[in-house]
Amino acid sequence: MMDRFNFNVELVDGLELSEPEGPLPLYVHVPFCPFMCPFCVFFSVPYREAAARAYVKSLTAEVEGLMSRWEGARFPEVYVGGGTPTMLTEGVCELLDVIRSYQGAVEASVEGSPYDVDDNKVSMLASAGVTRISLGVQSFFPDRLARLGRPRISSEAILSTIEACSRVKTVNVDIIFNYPGQREGDLIDEVEAFYNSKANQLTLYPLMPSIREPATVCPCSEKRERALYRLAVSQARRLGLTQLTAWCFSKSSGGLSDEYIVDSDLFVGVGAGAMSHLRGLFTANTFNISKYESLVAKGEPTVSLARRLSREEEERLYALYGLYGLGLDKDGFRRKFGRGVYRAMPRELLLMELLGLVKDTGRSIVPTSRGLYAVSLLMKLFYIKVSHIRAMAIRASL
Repeated sequence: MMDRFNFNVELVDGLELSEPEGPLPLYVHVPFCPFMCPFCVFFSVPYREAAARAYVKSLTAEVEGLMSRWEGARFPEVYVGGGTPTMLTEGVCELLDVIRSYQGAVEASVEGSPYDVDDNKVSMLASAGVTRISLGVQSFFPDRLARLGRPRISSEAILSTIEACSRVKTVNVDIIFNYPGQREGDLIDEVEAFYNSKANQLTLYPLMPSIREPATVCPCSEKRERALYRLAVSQARRLGLTQLTAWCFSKSSGGLSDEYIVDSDLFVGVGAGAMSHLRGLFTANTFNISKYESLVAKGEPTVSLARRLSREEEERLYALYGLYGLGLDKDGFRRKFGRGVYRAMPRELLLMELLGLVKDTGRSIVPTSRGLYAVSLLMKLFYIKVSHIRAMAIRASL
């Protein structure tokens, strides 16, 4: 499905984005992290208090400039990711207040870490109207965290942090699978530990090649990944969890999930290294924080890389996001692109149907139980391609 998608981007310093039509999610990137996990595929830098505070000031200025220019733009959902945004909880809360001063009520999701989130930070986030906290737990067990190259933290400390977060509507826990040495029983333990915790949402990510060099934690084979994925899905269903996406499960049916692309294939990103997808255009802001702050101070665009997207590419992204969200809406596809999904990609859908990976319910095309892993694999490959853009930009200080 993604074979016709071109991931080559061009250097485009000074590109000004046009105001989007209709409501879109807003992604806010805070790259600072207390330690650099060897498996990370996202843009992050070591936390330094003075540098982080200066960055938040620039980030706030970028948001204020954007909101002033785009007076008609609506961002009903705000996702603050990183990095570890809760390292700067006070600044994040102030930024959310700024966004609400322009936008009114918004649903906000903030990423955090069990290593730094505490009662006080949760109180601040809840008071700022945060409705979802996503904790990068990765494993509930200290020996397995060590295998992933993360500092050890006790299971009790993780559960205590989750309980502190439970005053907000949705508490998500990220867990990684398919790392070296992980056994099937280990993954079952993780799903059950989530189920017995106060968290109400679980996101299972397959380990992907890191953008850091040298890579010290590498994923096992796809055959192993497939077996572990199917085991996790089966265990989640046995526990009565609702599957929201190929990777996300919930104890209930509501709340924001990590992947805003499920509800909107278009989105706007602010902050260093943040990416945006607007109609026919994919962009990435500069990954050079000093350059980012300088551009914001001068009131200049922060976009550094861009790629014009063809209709075929837009259609395939929309289809991927829809299948990842467990249902590609046929009418929605036709309204958006002016032609039916079977006309847009007949060979891909025919092959997937013949292989028993998807089925047509009339209104939607949905992945079958057998096809769920195929969708997970496609999304992972998409993540990896995007992470290559990050790695290239970071190496070149773009």
